[in-house]
Amino acid sequence: MRRPWVLVGLIVLALVGGVLILTAGDDDPGPQLETVTTEEGLVTEVPLGWVAEGAFVWEFQPPGGVDGFDGWSVARACPLDGCAAATLAEWTAEAGALPSFVDMRAADGDSLFDVVEEELSDAYVLRATTATAGRIVVVAAFADGAEEYVACSVRLALGADERLADEIVRVCRETASSL
Repeated sequence: MRRPWVLVGLIVLALVGGVLILTAGDDDPGPQLETVTTEEGLVTEVPLGWVAEGAFVWEFQPPGGVDGFDGWSVARACPLDGCAAATLAEWTAEAGALPSFVDMRAADGDSLFDVVEEELSDAYVLRATTATAGRIVVVAAFADGAEEYVACSVRLALGADERLADEIVRVCRETASSL
């Protein structure tokens, strides 16, 4: 007489477990970011607790971080020939020639980095991985009719939160949309 109740109990537990698995969302909210206004007046996001230190007011580092390793930057920028209003099509056509990308490609040619480039409708992204698996992501994001663009980058040493490599692209695009 006990066996049917045990069997019913196991079936109910299996059903409840299946429902829990199917309804469980991704508990990982991603890296925690906070909204800041940079000294240049850009409203953007940076990793929670990271602070602007040193000569470059647009670069943020983790507390107690070693200068030159992990870094997150968001800044206003202009092409070498100066700031001038441009359409989104003009910005994206010029994107690959911006200094940050030229420098990274030169390093790739010297086998310092494995570089992958990506063109988006409103941004240009260059992702570089070092021989030791450190990561650098450089982004230029544009707004139609703007006189400047938003230049962003993240440098991640070994053991850093790799999800920041994707977040910098999102943050840079959102920051540029407010230009």
